[in-house]
Amino acid sequence: MKDTIYYIGGSKGGVGKSIITTVLIQFLIDRYGEKKTIHLVETDESNPDVGRIYNGKIPVTPLVLDERETGWITLFELLEKNENTIFVVNSAARSSRGIEVNGENFSLALQDQSVPYDLVTFWPINRQLDCVNLLMDYLRVIRYGPVFTIRNTYWGEPKDFLIYNAMVSKAKNKELAQSRINGVLDFPSLNDLITLQFYSYGKTIPEVAEMLNAFMRQIFLTWRNRAYEMFESTGLFTDETSEQNAS
Repeated sequence: MKDTIYYIGGSKGGVGKSIITTVLIQFLIDRYGEKKTIHLVETDESNPDVGRIYNGKIPVTPLVLDERETGWITLFELLEKNENTIFVVNSAARSSRGIEVNGENFSLALQDQSVPYDLVTFWPINRQLDCVNLLMDYLRVIRYGPVFTIRNTYWGEPKDFLIYNAMVSKAKNKELAQSRINGVLDFPSLNDLITLQFYSYGKTIPEVAEMLNAFMRQIFLTWRNRAYEMFESTGLFTDETSEQNAS
């Protein structure tokens, strides 16, 4: 049975890669933690905040996935050496050059089934034009696995992401977007006071919840549940026990 690499893209700062990666990891731990190993690959050298949160709690491997091939080779070796593992790759800002140079070979190597891993990409965006251009660049290189755009609603309501809607509808992007983007998800916003404490503590979601007062904790857990529902809505996450019982 295949496992999965979840790649949190964006290729720029300010789109919410770290917070989305943190929630995804906790979602996977809560859902599969007793059955599978959740392994974080932290590629952000300048601010490895997700790596710091999970260091000592789950396997964390720091890697540089720039234009040099070394980091990508090491990532593939990790896939070859680990079984029954789900990998989450927290990408760094300004990672587009590494993807441009190495992404095609990496996706082709996965596609030839030499390792039993699927690739799923979550691509967070804010409301700026370069988010869409970087996504299109990624889609042209990485031709394997489903891709989900994540509108980070901290930056506005879904209806406010007008540039994204316009750009994916343009003639030069439309065919590529329709063939490669599996869905558009909306990541819930979190109250600024709680967000500040979340980032300041540098702790996991359960640890932060324990440190908040009762009202803030309820807001925080409701937000977590909505984020979990967002991931569930993709249809990617199945209950293996239920499947086995049904068979």
